[in-house]
Amino acid sequence: MTESDALREEIYRLAAAAEADPQTTSNLKSLAVQLWANFDEFTVEALEDILRDEWRKRGLPFNDNAEI
Repeated sequence: MTESDALREEIYRLAAAAEADPQTTSNLKSLAVQLWANFDEFTVEALEDILRDEWRKRGLPFNDNAEI
């Protein structure tokens, strides 16, 4: 499994957890920073873009302007 595959699996898991609690608004920047600790091949900004895309696909709420 490549790092990219592992990243996609982790983002899928995070999105599924967010779907389970739709009242929670996710701070994508914070999630991106947390992911970067394990997937530092990517930039925080790239991780945030991938998270944003997955959240939008699922129709999940997110806080795009939150501080870390």
